[in-house]
Amino acid sequence: MKYILSILAKLLILGISLVALASCQDEIEPEIEIDMDGIVSNDPVAQSIVAVATKDGSTDNIIDRSSCTTVIFPIAGIFEDEEQVFQTLTEVEALGAGALEVDWVFPFNVILFDHTEITLNDEDELETIQDGCIEGGSDPDNECIDFIYPFTIQVFDTRTENVDSREITSDREAYNTFTSSVLITTIEYPVRMIDATGNTLEAFTNEELTNIITNAANSCDEQDIIEFEEIFEEELRMLFKSTDWEVSFYESDSVENTSLFSGYTLRFNEDMTLQSQGAEVVEGEWDIELSDTAKSVSIEFDTEEEPLVLLNENWTITEHTQTQITLEYQDPEEGTKRLQLSSN
Repeated sequence: MKYILSILAKLLILGISLVALASCQDEIEPEIEIDMDGIVSNDPVAQSIVAVATKDGSTDNIIDRSSCTTVIFPIAGIFEDEEQVFQTLTEVEALGAGALEVDWVFPFNVILFDHTEITLNDEDELETIQDGCIEGGSDPDNECIDFIYPFTIQVFDTRTENVDSREITSDREAYNTFTSSVLITTIEYPVRMIDATGNTLEAFTNEELTNIITNAANSCDEQDIIEFEEIFEEELRMLFKSTDWEVSFYESDSVENTSLFSGYTLRFNEDMTLQSQGAEVVEGEWDIELSDTAKSVSIEFDTEEEPLVLLNENWTITEHTQTQITLEYQDPEEGTKRLQLSSN
């Protein structure tokens, strides 16, 4: 049977009609090699195609911390002690750093790198996938170029000995076709692709297609980010550094003392030093810290004098906009402190 299949593959690649192909099955000829244009799953061109067609799961890493899985919406999570149902990734991203505080509710469904869908029943199953997922641009998928679908292929199935023409319309179809060990394919060129910069490229041979895909690999930032704390920390640092701030509200143990800070301006510097400009300039230091449950800013002025010494705490950031930051500190002796900074 092996030599018959080899003949069939050769004839397919040469474009001989199905009638002629069928008549050749009755002839016994010496075994021949598959023509170089016939693609099998371990060929470089097939592996290049599979790299492009592999499912990229990096867009929703804020949820699953894995570029090897793509969450299927809707998905439920507990945020601020209430269960919410998120219909889209946009709704999750709208939480900003708050997305790190969501306790996701299992089970939920995901799509794997090979386009199969599975159900994750608990945190352990997700962690197993996370531990086995290669991140940071070293993963096997090529996210810097995409196929412009559809494109057409001729397929010889070595199980059924059937030849047919197929239109590939998606990454899932391309992945399943070119990873199959029982299919021999030829591509009807040209095949069009689009790279990360928006340029359209055309391939007219297997060699050209392989070269285009290979050259595109690692040519863009694949954004396989799984640790988001540093990103949100930097965003908050940029907010504090963006302008000078005034104390627009200060309260300690339910007693408001905003007037104490009249005439004072706070400046958060790039080198993490801090300055208060009032009757005199007072120096200090500041820093941002982000955890899975809270985001905070530490303020430490080099003084024991009021009112600035009242700001020397590790404040929890409860709300923030480009013009206003709301902070809170739980003091075991003095009760709750509340502080609001507004751009001047």
